[in-house]
Amino acid sequence: MSNEEDTYLRAKLTEINGAIERLTQMLNRMIDVISKITEVQDAQSDLQLAVIANAEKLDEILEAVKNISHAAPIQSSGPSISKKGAVSSHQAILDTLETQIRDGVIASDLSAKINEAAEMLESKGVAGSLVVKMQRWTRILRTYGRVDTISPTDIQKLRDDIKEWTRELSKMR
Repeated sequence: MSNEEDTYLRAKLTEINGAIERLTQMLNRMIDVISKITEVQDAQSDLQLAVIANAEKLDEILEAVKNISHAAPIQSSGPSISKKGAVSSHQAILDTLETQIRDGVIASDLSAKINEAAEMLESKGVAGSLVVKMQRWTRILRTYGRVDTISPTDIQKLRDDIKEWTRELSKMR
């Protein structure tokens, strides 16, 4: 063999070796893709089994609910849950207002807070009589000077009135 032929054979072998390496890389990528597809299929199978199990459980629950509704018809023995929730949010408004009442509070500030609370309750459909009582306090507090503090006597009266307002709200339940 001549040098030329030897060089030619080496070049061809190197070319073949590169092609084999590329094929090996491509096969490895294909194996990775196939393994990912298998993992996805396994996960999908698990999800399908979970969905089927959940559907069966839902059917059982729906059947139980049907049996309950047939066994004991629902009778409203008081206000609905939504009405009770509304009263609770109304109560929260009064509770927040009560935290604002303390010795040394500025009358004009408290007047504004009582007015805001009354407007909130009125917008939520609370009876007008309660709102009128709250607005009465707004007018009383406006008789004070702009930066005057509220007298301890008026603070106590206001606290007593808030307790009465709370009782009125609880009657709405």
